[in-house]
Parts: sequence; structure tokens; C-alpha cells
Amino acid sequence: MRIVHIAPFYYPVIGGVEEVVKRVAEYMASKGNELYVVTYNRLRVGGEGSLSKEETINNVHVVRLKPNVIWSHGTYSTELPEVLRKLRPDLVHVHVWRHPHVFQVAKLKARFNFRAVLHAHAPFHILGQLVLMTWLYHQTVDLFMKNVVNSYDKVIALTPQERRVLVKELHAKDEKVVIVPNGIDDRLVASAQSEEKSPIVLYLGRISRSKNVDLLVKAMMHVKKEVPAARLMLAGPNEGLVMKLKSYGQKRGIDFEYLGIVSEDEKSRLYSGCLVFAHPALYEPFGIALLEAQAFGKPCVITGNGGQLYTAPPRKTSLYAKPSPNDFGEKIVTLLIDKKLYKKLSINAREWALQHSWSKILPKYEEVYKQLCA
Repeated sequence: MRIVHIAPFYYPVIGGVEEVVKRVAEYMASKGNELYVVTYNRLRVGGEGSLSKEETINNVHVVRLKPNVIWSHGTYSTELPEVLRKLRPDLVHVHVWRHPHVFQVAKLKARFNFRAVLHAHAPFHILGQLVLMTWLYHQTVDLFMKNVVNSYDKVIALTPQERRVLVKELHAKDEKVVIVPNGIDDRLVASAQSEEKSPIVLYLGRISRSKNVDLLVKAMMHVKKEVPAARLMLAGPNEGLVMKLKSYGQKRGIDFEYLGIVSEDEKSRLYSGCLVFAHPALYEPFGIALLEAQAFGKPCVITGNGGQLYTAPPRKTSLYAKPSPNDFGEKIVTLLIDKKLYKKLSINAREWALQHSWSKILPKYEEVYKQLCA
């Protein structure tokens, strides 16, 4: 089977979607299929034309198109139709709803006679997480272009929450939508051990407005009153927010340690050493860090609506807080002092994470492909 993935970015660009595309493509290549990833010759910021136009990475043929129009993470290339004509794929797997290639492939599907899968990746963020123009673009596409969803033979949702949005808001046909969650590395699951020695509260992810990290910093005022020894640690890319958070915290006696971008080994050490994993985002498409923390038996505190409700199910592996500093802080305190509850959630967290190792998730893609191309 000749399979083409089309994604906004691919390795060496690193991110959640990129990891999914890489995992699925390399897995299907290992099964004897001919795999291509078509993406754009750019980085998230700048870097236009800086990468190889074509190369093979782990038996996956990567083709990078020349960008004609770029805005934020969106890219449009006039080269896409010709590349698909030459490749003559059996199946095209398109990633991230609203990107221009979603609409290009929908038009090319009948002309080139291939089956097509749309992997939306749940980009349904709320206004407070986005700049106004981006949010307006999302609303416009969802209103006037939603019929394109049903041009695809299958639509992949990450969670039941996303499935409901696709069916109710974008009117995707119920029988077309299949849930395939993201996975976590089997090696991480196998090696995960818990070695906490102090009440550390950990957040690992982008330090950005969209992740609502300021809620967590404010919540620590309440936590420190109840558990003076509690410490907050943040790790991940700084998107211009760390100094503002530091200034806010220092004025109120809340100190936290910011570790920057960490390696995989350091990430495992942080998961192992914390007591609670906190995730303050009001909307999260999925929340892979939640699953990773749970692989180490760490209960989570979440808020808002989105993929986090699936990834860290409230009352099963997490506590759900209202998006207020006092309530978020109170839920953290509960996990720090209620040992019986902590043990119950910790056991459940580990079991839940084990169900999401890549070795269990990747065969689900193979099943979808075989159904379409039988």
C-alpha cells in the first residue's frame, strides 16, 4: 500500500502532531508499506527553504513543498497537486483541520482516485487561548467549510470529547468518525518509577497564554498556606511568560523553579520526583504530558473542558477544579495530604496510562487503513 501523510510540519520540527505523524508513518513503513510524508519547507518560525526538499528518514520518504503563503503555523503550497499526481497514493492521511491542504486534498481525492483520512487533532481552542484574528478565522472556516469534513472517507478523533464536536458542530457523519487516542512511548511506560521525596507540584508543557499557567502560579498561594513545604516546578518552552510569572510570584511570596526545555531523561526524572501533576489549561486537544505523568503513578489536577477530561478522567486518575486559584489550589492540597485518595488515584493513573502505549495504539491505524483499502 502506498500511503501519504500530509502535515503542517515534520521532523526535525518537534511537537505533538509531528510525533503522531512520525510514529504512524514509521510503524506503517515497518509493515512493508511505502510511506511518504508531504510537508512544507519551513520551521515554526522562519526557516523557509532551510531544510532538504526530499530525504528518507527511517524508511519514510519526506517531501517538503515550497511555501507560497505563510501565516502563523499555516502554509499554502501550489506544489501539492503535482506531488500527489506523481505519487499516485492508495491512501492520503491529512493532519490538522482548517489547514489549506485539508481543502486541497478534498478536491483532489476524486481526480486522483485515492482514499482519504482526515485527522483533525482537535484544534477547538477557546477565544482566551488565541489571538482574535486566529479565533475569527477558526469560526469562519467551521461555519462555511464544515461540509468538507464529509468529503473524507474516515475522520479520526482523539477523544470522545472531540468526536462530539466533529459530529454536532461540523456535522461529520457519525459512521465516519473513529476514535484513536494519542500514545506514549513504551520505553517510558516500562521504566517509569516513582521516587518522590518532597511535595513537588509539576507542570510540563509550553509556558504560554493558551496553557493558562498563571492560574497554577496563583493557586500556589493557597497551597503554600496549607502545605508550606510544597514547591512548584515548571518545565517547557517559554513563550514570553516566565518573567511575568516570576514577577507576579515574587511580589506575593510564591517562588517556583523554571527549568526550560528538558531532555527526555530529565523529563522522566521530573515525573518520577513530583507528587502531583497540574494541568491548568482551559482547553486541551489531548494532553500527552498528562498520560506521561500518570505512567509514573502521578494523580493530576485539571480544569476546563477538552481532551484533558479523557486523558486524565476526573475521580478516576485526577481531581477536577473550577478555573479559580482557590479551587485549583484546594484540589492540589487534597492530593498532597489525603494519602488514601492519593493511593487510589495513583494506581488508576498507572493502569490508565498503560492502555495508551504506542504498541497498543498504532495497530488501530493499521485497522483503519485496511478497512478503507481492502
